[in-house]
Amino acid sequence: MDTKEIILDVKKLNTSFISDKKEVKIVKDVSFQLKRGTALAVVGESGCGKSVTMNSIMRFTGQNARVKAESIQYNALRDGKIQEYHMEKFKSNNCAEMRALRGPDMSMVFQDPMSSLNPVYKVGDQVAEGLIQHTGMSKKDARAKVLDMFKKLGIPDPESRIDCYPHQFSGGMKQRVVIAIAMICNPELIICDEPTTALDVTIQAQIMELLKGLQVNEGKSIILITHNMGLVAEMADEVCVMYMGRVVEFGTLEDIFDHPSHPYTKALLRSVPVLGLADGQKLETIPGITPNPAELKGGCEFAGRCPLCEERCKAKDIPTYEVSAGHRVRCLQYDSFKEVD
Repeated sequence: MDTKEIILDVKKLNTSFISDKKEVKIVKDVSFQLKRGTALAVVGESGCGKSVTMNSIMRFTGQNARVKAESIQYNALRDGKIQEYHMEKFKSNNCAEMRALRGPDMSMVFQDPMSSLNPVYKVGDQVAEGLIQHTGMSKKDARAKVLDMFKKLGIPDPESRIDCYPHQFSGGMKQRVVIAIAMICNPELIICDEPTTALDVTIQAQIMELLKGLQVNEGKSIILITHNMGLVAEMADEVCVMYMGRVVEFGTLEDIFDHPSHPYTKALLRSVPVLGLADGQKLETIPGITPNPAELKGGCEFAGRCPLCEERCKAKDIPTYEVSAGHRVRCLQYDSFKEVD
C-alpha cells in the first residue's frame, strides 16, 4: 500500500517490564497499520496491553520498560510529500527526534484529565505551553490561538475560562482542555486513551462527536483505546482486538461486528448490552480469569478460557491467518487460510 495512505505502520512491537529482577512480557509481536484520515479502535479487557502499546509507540514508558520493534514507521505528510520517521531507531524516549514529533505530528489524550493537568497552573497557560515550545510563538499570539481552540471545542465563555484553574472545570470541560492540549499544534495523529472514562453518557456523546468531527472534517487520524464496544461502533473504521498483549483479530468495523472470528471477539460482543434484552435475561460473561502474564508458557493466551480449545492450542505458537482481505485472526480454527506475518 502507498505510504501516502498509511500514517502509522507498526511491525512486531514488543514491550516488557523488569519486575523483581524478572522480565515480564506485556506486549507481544503487535503489528497494525493506521490509514491516514481514519479511526482505529483498539479494544480488549483492562490489562490487555492497549495503553502499554500506545505508550510504547509514543515513548512514554518508564525506565523499567524494554521496548523493541522490527519497525515503527510514522509517515508525515508535508506539502504533498511523505517524510518517513523510523521511530524504532530513536535512541531514547526523550530524544530530540521524539520530542519534535510529539505535538506537531502526533499527540495523546490521556485517560484521566486530572492527572494530565497541573492543578497550580491556569488551563490557558497549559494549552499554550506546547505551542510556544514547538513554534516559538509569542505568548500573546499563543493566547489568541488557545482562545480560538477553546471556542472550537465548545468551552463556554473562553475569554474568562482561559484564566481558570483545573479545579474550576467540570469533568467534561477538563477533558476538552486535555483535547485542546493535544490539538493545539495541529497534529495529524491523535491517540485517545479511554477519553470518556468517568464521564456521564451525555458528556461522553459530546466528546465522541467532537473527536469524530476532527476526523471527518479535518482529516485527522485517530486511535481510540477503549473497552466500550458501543463507542467502537460509533467511531471506528477499523478495529484491533487485543488479549494478553497480542492482537487476536484485526479488521474493518463490519468484519468485527458482522463476522467476528476469534472466540474472544465473539465473547466480547456477546457481553455487550443491547436494546430489546428480555426481562430477567442475563448478559453473557467470559468464563475464567485473565492469566498472570509472568506465568504464561506459550501457546494461545486465551486457551484456558476458550470453549473451542484443543491440545494443540496450548502446545505451539499461534500464527495469524487472513480470513478475508484485511481481516486477520490469530486462531488455529483458521489454519486452512493463508498465514500472514
